[in-house]
Amino acid sequence: MPEDEDSESTGSSDDGGNGNKNVLLYFPDAFGLYENAFLMMDGFAAEGWVVLGCDYFGGDSVAKHTTSPLNDPSFDFSAWTQKHLRSSEILAQTWIKAVVAEYGKDTKFACVGYCWGARFVCGQLSERGVCKVGAIAHPSFLSEGHVAGVQAPLYIVAPSDDELFPPDLRNRTQEILAKGKAQFSMQVYSGVGHGFATRANLEDPHAKWAKEQCFKNFVDWFDYWLSRE
Repeated sequence: MPEDEDSESTGSSDDGGNGNKNVLLYFPDAFGLYENAFLMMDGFAAEGWVVLGCDYFGGDSVAKHTTSPLNDPSFDFSAWTQKHLRSSEILAQTWIKAVVAEYGKDTKFACVGYCWGARFVCGQLSERGVCKVGAIAHPSFLSEGHVAGVQAPLYIVAPSDDELFPPDLRNRTQEILAKGKAQFSMQVYSGVGHGFATRANLEDPHAKWAKEQCFKNFVDWFDYWLSRE
């Protein structure tokens, strides 16, 4: 797997030799490459993907500071965000170039992003990106510019109540994608909160179901669109 001095690439591939040989770029949430992220990556690998994830926080994800970044009064989430918004973009671009150099432009790439990672998925589905299809869950810091550039199929999952992706932004996202004639689908779940697709309370039957359904729908979305290539 590709590595450089500025970013770390972690890979997962456990398909029993029956993989589709396609590469899935995994853009993690603000917690970075931690236990839950590795479990998600292993899940996609079990579906046949070569899964690669990037540490674009340089070892300084929120997991290093808190388990509840939006509700912990001792953690300055705004300051942490400002520290990493631009630097994570630079590290991600360096990493993506290294991945493409290793696996080749003829490889079929897809991408998935959670929270912080949603912006990078949109970038890779734009004209300058390398991915044929992508999916995001509970996006954060997503601008109209990120969405407007999307050209490849995009699947979006969100909770009905999310301060980082509120209803007005959800609606605007759909308007922009429709205006740009992008292929997209959006699913909204009630009764779950921001982060449910990666950090759901598995003792809550509804949260567990929503998390598992999100994963299944992502896999189906990837398989459908790549089968048309």
